[in-house]
Amino acid sequence: MSLIKIDVEQALRPFWDRLTTKVCVLEQALLGRTYSYLQGVLPKGTWLVVVDAITHKIAGEEVIASLEAARQPHALYVIEPADGEETPVADDKKVALLQEHIQSAGSQIVACVAVGAGTVNDIAKMATFRAGVPYAVVATAPSMNGYTSGIAALLSDGVKTTQGCHAPVACLVDLDVMAQSPARMIASGFGDLLSKPVSNADWRLGYLLNDAGYSSDAMVLVEAGSVLLEGVASKLPLRHVEAVGRLSASLCLSGLSMSLAGSSSPASGGEHLISHYIDMTHFSFGEGHDFHGCQVGVGTITTAAMYEKLAAMDPTTIDVEARVAALQPWPTYEAMLRERFGTLYSAVESHAKQAYPSPEQLRTRLTKLKEGWDAILADVRETLRSAKAIREELLSAACPVTFREIGVTDERARRAVVYCKDIRARYTILHLAGELGMLDVWADEILRDLHGVEG
Repeated sequence: MSLIKIDVEQALRPFWDRLTTKVCVLEQALLGRTYSYLQGVLPKGTWLVVVDAITHKIAGEEVIASLEAARQPHALYVIEPADGEETPVADDKKVALLQEHIQSAGSQIVACVAVGAGTVNDIAKMATFRAGVPYAVVATAPSMNGYTSGIAALLSDGVKTTQGCHAPVACLVDLDVMAQSPARMIASGFGDLLSKPVSNADWRLGYLLNDAGYSSDAMVLVEAGSVLLEGVASKLPLRHVEAVGRLSASLCLSGLSMSLAGSSSPASGGEHLISHYIDMTHFSFGEGHDFHGCQVGVGTITTAAMYEKLAAMDPTTIDVEARVAALQPWPTYEAMLRERFGTLYSAVESHAKQAYPSPEQLRTRLTKLKEGWDAILADVRETLRSAKAIREELLSAACPVTFREIGVTDERARRAVVYCKDIRARYTILHLAGELGMLDVWADEILRDLHGVEG
């Protein structure tokens, strides 16, 4: 029986000249052929293989064996957890340590091969970007869509940030390794991708109300990834190799769509803000959390329901001038944010201030919404799915669907939904709900009806 291989080349072919990633291979029994895929895209010289203790055993040893068989010069770098960490966290300090290690070698290290999932990949891509050397990634779990993006998710001053960098020149995905990943990591990858209906709606909303950037080319890759996901949900808990392969390919296409767009907009909206808030309160205050994509899935159900609340509104009831009059002066709002975020406020301030509208900006935006209501709602509905449909598909893939299932208390769930819009400036349904004066009301209703949160 032939080995399974998932082909993404056809979707990528029109964009190769605009993408840093020149090799994206997904097939079974791939690790032993690592060198053959990388020899044409990484420069000659010593390659630094970057792992953590877990990924070294899962795939790193076989990657190194492939390099040794080809007599490719290489060295090993193991990312260690900091004091108090059970496993390494992707943060500025670990990026700086790897960057220093690369640069201290002078011209000896010419490239890196990251072997791992989100943490290893994000540390390696940012460190190599700052050190000025290319890198490739060998994926070890279908847990998130950042493998092929030009963005790193890093903890900085206690806040989960997304920072621009370079994408890998190659992404290698061994489907056997991916299919044997922990079930929760597979669920995380599916949850991350199922955010598309809302994140794309948010992207369109920002474009229609704020003239924010939009890329139809990036959407071509997003749609190609959606096609790959059709019918895979129920097969993922069984670790069905082809289903996991299609999930992995969709994750790669999602990351490449971000590279093409030059931002995370194609794959990140209000649902990701909810996840980021959960992360920042976990790392700063020790509150519970889960894998990124599991949190995103719960956030997606929540923000999809927000769009349903918006669609149920009568636009003639929107009193634009009353909403403008209710807009607090920035110093007043800032004082409230200081109380909400406490020691994290300094990391949030610039994002919150950038997103906070002036009276004229608010007037213009809400007038545009009210006058173009039917067209705007029709536009965002093209990508939206109901909260119920999203919840059912997540359940089919054995993904968590409530805040309690991801370790978030009822009180913190409300904080996440109501507060998170202020940690990023990108416009989402959460920002609009706030400007309409409905965020608290809708949040309470959705948390009660979909998550069992008592008021």
